[in-house]
Formats: sequence, structure tokens, C-alpha cells
Amino acid sequence: MSLILPSLFAANIMDLKNECDALYEEGFEVLHVDMMDGNFVPHIAFGPEQIKQIKKQVKMKLDVHMMVSSPEHQIASVLETGAEMISVHYESTPHVRYVIDQIKQHDRKAGIVINPGTDTSLLKPFLNTVDYILVMSINPGRPGQTFMEETIDRIKELKAMIGERDIQIEVDGGIDEVTASKCIEAGASMIVIGSYLFADQKANVKSLKMLEN
Repeated sequence: MSLILPSLFAANIMDLKNECDALYEEGFEVLHVDMMDGNFVPHIAFGPEQIKQIKKQVKMKLDVHMMVSSPEHQIASVLETGAEMISVHYESTPHVRYVIDQIKQHDRKAGIVINPGTDTSLLKPFLNTVDYILVMSINPGRPGQTFMEETIDRIKELKAMIGERDIQIEVDGGIDEVTASKCIEAGASMIVIGSYLFADQKANVKSLKMLEN
């Protein structure tokens, strides 16, 4: 089964609760939250305290994408938010395994993220520890980019590497209805959609929900 995850970063910040409530009523189960530190990526968004407040206000589960440098220094605070899913960038620290272990020890779903320029084979040592792999289909933290078509081949590579393991593939960045369908066909099961969904929420919700099968 495929799952569409709305990205909070693309929502109207002045009306977050109403937009999130509307998405929940439409049947969306998980909200993708980008945590940005202005260092690993150029923008700043949704720190642990904000995520904790979001968790109290929304009915969906939270998927926190840590786009931060040295996440080992912040993982304790992120765990305190109550988020059910937390992912960390392979490129963000030499201590990725420590962060993943912390997430797993707190009975949360742990994910590892790779940028477009990172070789998928580098994730082989983590295949027996993570619950999901998040493939960036744009360079992270820079809005307005277009979906990189080579992402489809990267999804297929990861699908082959995963084999029979119970690991899901998530994709994030510049995705619309057409590219979402391509990602699902290639083997992805979680699709993060931001700008396309919120640009015309009423019109696009139904077509995106059709992709969840």
C-alpha cells in the first residue's frame, strides 16, 4: 500500500491547524515535518519546541525529517516531541548509527535520508537497522526545484538492495501526481507532497488519494 504524506513546510503558516484538520478529514494519516537549522540547509523551520506544539494540535502522526548538522546533539529533543517517525541524513554526521539507535530504542520508526548526490550503495550497512529510506528527489531545503528524473533509477536500486527486508522507501522533493505515480511504480511506498498539494488543496486531494492503493 502506498501512502501520501503532506509536507507541512508548504502549508499556509497562518492557518496550519485548519489545513491539517482538513487533511486529516480527507484521510491523510501522516504529516511530514521538515526540521531545518539554517546550517545543513539554508532555511530555518520547525525546531523541536514547534514540533512538540504541532504534535499536540494535529490528529495525524508526525514524520520528522531532520535536515540539521550534528543531529546527535538534537535527537533527544526531537524524541521528546512525540513524533512517531524520525529520519536523519546520511550526510549530516559521522554518527548516523548512534542517532538511528536512539530512535529505535524509543520505539519510533527510524529512517535514513540520502541527497541526490549520495551513492545508494553507501546505505548497505544500515539495511538491518532502519525502518525506511528517504530519497531526496531535489537538493534539500531549497524550494522551487523540479523533480530529478534519475530518482526513479535510485528507487529501483534501493528496492533491489532491500530485497525481502521490511524497509519502506519514501521520496521527497518536487513531486506532483505524475511523478508520484512513477515513484510508486518504481518501488516507493511513501510519497511526500508539498507545493503541488497545497497549491490547490481541494482539487488535488482526490487525485492524490487515488494513488494510495
